[in-house]
Amino acid sequence: MNKNPATRLVSSLLLMTIVLLSGCSTNVTVNGDYPSALTRKQPLHVGLVMDDQFSHYQFESTDDKQLPVTMALGESQVKLFSRVFADMFISTTTYNSPPAKNPALDLLIVPVVEEVQLATPFETKLNVYEVWIKYSLKVLDGNGQPIADWLMSSYGKTQSRFLKSDEEALNQATISALRDAGARLVLEFHRVPEVKRWLASRQADTQLSRSDIP
Repeated sequence: MNKNPATRLVSSLLLMTIVLLSGCSTNVTVNGDYPSALTRKQPLHVGLVMDDQFSHYQFESTDDKQLPVTMALGESQVKLFSRVFADMFISTTTYNSPPAKNPALDLLIVPVVEEVQLATPFETKLNVYEVWIKYSLKVLDGNGQPIADWLMSSYGKTQSRFLKSDEEALNQATISALRDAGARLVLEFHRVPEVKRWLASRQADTQLSRSDIP
């Protein structure tokens, strides 16, 4: 049965709207470089658990007032965390899932993306994006006993207002937020109260063991 002209017109307008919205959406696979951290390595053997949800994490905006934005963060944040923890500790082993109890590991660290927030040029009134990322880092000892659950937030924004595309501007803002996360890991991890107490206790045990050696 043939559709009447009004129905065909509505269908055509809906199709055009979908095409226009998809053409105006911003889709970014975050890609950047992360320099080595200038820090002294802690004499610890660490397991870093980055599961599939973390490794393939993708953010999608849900604000109806904004054009659709999709950011694939997983690969880039895996690259960042692998680099930073390799610089922080003498030995880092990565896992896709938490391993069984492993006395050879001093610490087991499980990062999780808790929240991503995005401010677009429409909101900032400038030709820049702003990105906030909140991570939860679960810290356990080698036997799987919990030590700390640290919430860490990072922030980044587009550094230049003269980039050629929204994708380039959003990528730059997200890389800035990830680099901020890396800096916070290096500067603040050992200051987390529970981690600080664990490190002090471990150092005391090590000194006691050495004093027992004839």
